[in-house]
Parts: sequence; structure tokens; C-alpha cells
Amino acid sequence: MKNNATRIITILIMASVIGFLFSAAPAYAEQAVTVSDINLGLVGEEDFANGYVFLPRVPVFWDSDVPWRLTIQSLGADLGAGDDGMTDKSLSDLLWKLSDEENWLPVTQDPEEVEWSMESGTGVVYIDLVVLIDWLYDSPGQYQVDLTFRIEILPETS
Repeated sequence: MKNNATRIITILIMASVIGFLFSAAPAYAEQAVTVSDINLGLVGEEDFANGYVFLPRVPVFWDSDVPWRLTIQSLGADLGAGDDGMTDKSLSDLLWKLSDEENWLPVTQDPEEVEWSMESGTGVVYIDLVVLIDWLYDSPGQYQVDLTFRIEILPETS
């Protein structure tokens, strides 16, 4: 049986935010998105027994005076290497979903739509994150990923 001393893994998810104007926008368009750094900390024996580390209801605050679309993506191809320097933790082990939905989606390097609205204003979107972990395949280490949340002007439809 493995113990905490032999499997110390920390996971740090650096969340960055970008207000991005996707299409030709009126000169007055203002958009912003805000999220705090997410740190899952040390992964313990119970987490390994469960096979995952779960972070519920991460708030992503948005503000837009035009219809908008919010996306999530990773800036890196993986979660980094373990302490052995040989084992990269796959990005596909990081999953996300809207907190009130059931379907988990993998975080990728391509922008994935989180939410959108034809309404302007301010609000918050809650997402859940989970990192899959395995005693056999994950070496001890400090893993991290840079997540980017981007708010864009929703393209007009005709």
C-alpha cells in the first residue's frame, strides 16, 4: 500500500483571464472576466483511493455591455512532469463542467465554450474541475496548468 510520504503531489492551476473582442465591436464595448488562482494543494491517500481530486464551484465573474461568449482553454499541452522528470501528466486528466450540469469535458488547448448570453450585464458562472489521479501512473511532483478564461463578443447571427 502506498502512503502519503511516497505520493506527494500538488496541483496548481493558474487561472488567467482575458477580455477579448472577437469580432468588430462598437467603440463602446467593454468586457471583463475575473477568476482567482486555483490551488488544489497536496493530494492525499484518500484522493488517490477515489481516483481524482475535485474542486467544486469555481466562480468565474463576467461583465459585458454586449452579447458575449465565455471560453476556457489550457495554455500548455500537459500538466507538467513528475519529480522523476520522465512522466508527464496528461492534460486530458483535467476535466471541467458547469456546476449545474452533469457532463464532464476535457480541458484542451483549443477554446471550449463555457457559457454565452445575448444579454449584457454582470454575473458569475460556476465551474467544477476534477483532476484524475492514479497510484500506478502518476509520479510524485508538483503539477500545474495555466487555464485561460476568455470573454468574447458573441458574433451576430443573421
